[in-house]
Amino acid sequence: MLDLTAAFSELYQVRLFDGTELNLSRPTQALQESIMRLQEMGNDAKNSSKIMKETMAIFCRVLNRNTQGITFTQEQIEDDYDYSVALLVIGDYLQFYAKEVAAKVSFRTTQ
Repeated sequence: MLDLTAAFSELYQVRLFDGTELNLSRPTQALQESIMRLQEMGNDAKNSSKIMKETMAIFCRVLNRNTQGITFTQEQIEDDYDYSVALLVIGDYLQFYAKEVAAKVSFRTTQ
């Protein structure tokens, strides 16, 4: 039996400016799609304000994937963090889980 809770159980860890340590669950498909849409929007400099707002919304969604049950609002996130911090965390979060998948999943077949 394939146990998904064991196969993909690693949690991404982040320490916030106030010292709070969060363990974040892997991103959902919907969250990954939102990040991909954000990347597509990034090519249009005219939408910079909209892009920044959407980035902060995604950052809030990422932080709300925590296993401690702490809930953040977008207003809290925007008051405490800036755009560059949001980009750093989102990028590192995605890289962490991409490495996990690459290490555990192989589509190569042997003969």
